[in-house]
Amino acid sequence: MFVAYRNSVVIPEVAEALRRLEGLAASLGISGLKILYSGTPRNGVSWEDIEKSPGPTGLPPRLSMRGTGREVLLGLEEPSADQMRNLSILWGLAVPLGFHPWTRYPVPGPGQEVFHYLGDLAPLVDYFHSEGQGDLAWPSLCIAAQVLAGTWGGDKTLEREVQAHLHRLGIHCGPLDGEIGERTLSCIRALGFGGLSLQEIQARLQKMEAPKPQPKTKTNGFFTISGTLVEGFSSGGVKLARRPSGFGVLVEGPGRAIFEFGG
Repeated sequence: MFVAYRNSVVIPEVAEALRRLEGLAASLGISGLKILYSGTPRNGVSWEDIEKSPGPTGLPPRLSMRGTGREVLLGLEEPSADQMRNLSILWGLAVPLGFHPWTRYPVPGPGQEVFHYLGDLAPLVDYFHSEGQGDLAWPSLCIAAQVLAGTWGGDKTLEREVQAHLHRLGIHCGPLDGEIGERTLSCIRALGFGGLSLQEIQARLQKMEAPKPQPKTKTNGFFTISGTLVEGFSSGGVKLARRPSGFGVLVEGPGRAIFEFGG
């Protein structure tokens, strides 16, 4: 599951993304891009380690990404340069490659160096938000990432691993609560695994690969809303243009769009 990268271990997807990040910075002539890690040292991170030292996010083990190989600290090593400028450059490089900043905006402050790479678990977060259950997105993401990395220290590991693999394959089976309820069972039956034991299901799911995403050209659309105050912010390959009734959206690649609603 983990591969070595500099002084740490990460999942293969993250190692590839970090190589692309450093290569991109070099190709743009940006010197001094330094990758730091607080996530997964070579000897691993246990729940006990996280309890003693939760890292920059300050989260408890169940809600932490530290031991998953998906949390990294990134920074531009230019001490004399403007911090805001450096952070904006870093976001511009990292976000389109799939790194999710821990902080909401590229503003210097606590946690500014923390980035998470969701990779094959990104649809899990999107599913929960699309169903109006955003409060379940982060806990389920952390459990899935820990289970798949083999660092989960809680209960119902086998049940949660079945649910994590379903999400990894893009099959939304609900929260990773370890309860094999009707929603999880319907996903299992849809794959033709009904009647198998959980161990057999887990073994088969583990060997399955998610469908490869097809290359997409740039797309555009509109976000329309009336009767309420709204502000929009974007980064990476997502561009927003304010319109009288909302925003025009241009998607040229991975990125972020954040909308804030007032009264």
